[in-house]
Parts: sequence; structure tokens; C-alpha cells
Amino acid sequence: MKHLFALTFMMLALSICGISSATASVEDRLKEFLKENYPWTDIEVRELTLNAEPPDQDPWKIMVERGLPGKTVFSLEFGNGKRITATADVRVFDTVVLGRRAFRKGYVMGKDDLYVTLMEVGRIPKGAVRDPESVINRPLARSIIANAPIVDTMIGSRQQVRRGQRVLLVAGAEGFNITTLGEMRESASVGNYVKVVNTASKKTVTGLLIDENTVRVEF
Repeated sequence: MKHLFALTFMMLALSICGISSATASVEDRLKEFLKENYPWTDIEVRELTLNAEPPDQDPWKIMVERGLPGKTVFSLEFGNGKRITATADVRVFDTVVLGRRAFRKGYVMGKDDLYVTLMEVGRIPKGAVRDPESVINRPLARSIIANAPIVDTMIGSRQQVRRGQRVLLVAGAEGFNITTLGEMRESASVGNYVKVVNTASKKTVTGLLIDENTVRVEF
């Protein structure tokens, strides 16, 4: 009797392990299918259930019946003619650009002011910026808060400043700033590095045109 009980328990355990392994294989295949056919950066397949045990082979055809993202129903067809239905909670993520802190309107964004992170697609606002390079050295069209996705309407166009225009030269280090007047030696857009003549010393310096009236010079 003890031997019969042990044998029954072993067969049940193997059966459970086999179904779990098969389900894990289907989950991996669904992830591969979604990554190959959809543009999202990252995908999670959770709470997967199958209406039948799949055969010991990969499906030759996968179709999305409804959903995606969210609760999604898949149809899987196998080479032996078997067809099963898989239901899962699918979460999809993509990259967005955020500001590290709050910035005022007119501030020219630098590389160190931004970071990229993954966000669930359903939470990403319309027009969200995905590439930080499209923001760097451009002024803000309005003030922004810290750690919020940057959208294209927040970024202003690069203003043009003509050669010969008077600007304020700002040079500084930790704890102090020095300002003086300068004159543009070349026409340039806000956000670009330009050459400016210091009207007091008559020396030419290079700095970042942070707005139409100001050039920031770094020591």
C-alpha cells in the first residue's frame, strides 16, 4: 500500500513538473514573438494560463486574438495540428527622457540634466521625447518639474543670434560668477558653442549660447 501511494505521488509530481515546464517554454516563446514583432524596448508576460497542455515542440504559428497590452489572448498552432489558447497579462515598456531636476523656461538643457529610463507604455504621455540628443543644447519652451517625462512641446526652437550682437558673458566656478559684455563674432543658434569678443579685454573666448542674450564661458 505504501509503495502504491509513493508511486501515485511520484506520477503526480512528474505530471505537475511537466505542465510547469511546458508553460514556461510557451511563456519564453511568447516573449520572443512579441519582441520580434513589436517595437517596445521591454516586455513582461505574467500570469500565463493555457487551456490545454502543449505538445513538446514550439508552435509554428502565434496569433494575437485580442488585447495587447494588458490582458491578452493568444492562439498557438503546432506542427501536429494541435491548437491551444494562451491568456496572459502583458506589460510593455519603452524608453523616455526625464529631467533630473526642475528647470525654468529658457534654460538650455545639457547632457547631465537628463536621464533615460523605462516606463510602461500606457503611462507615457503623447509626444514624449525618446532620444536625449534631440533635447541637448536646446532651450525650454516652458518650465518643467523634476523626474517627469519631457515632451516635444516643452522644447523650444533654437533661436538665431546674429554676428555683431552684444551679449552678456558669464564665467564662473563654484561659489562665484564674473560677468562682462561681449560681441558675437559669428551668427549662431541658441544651444551652440560660439566665439565672442570680450569688449573689455578684446580677447576672443568660446562659450555656450544659453539664450539670445547670454553666453556661458567655462574656466
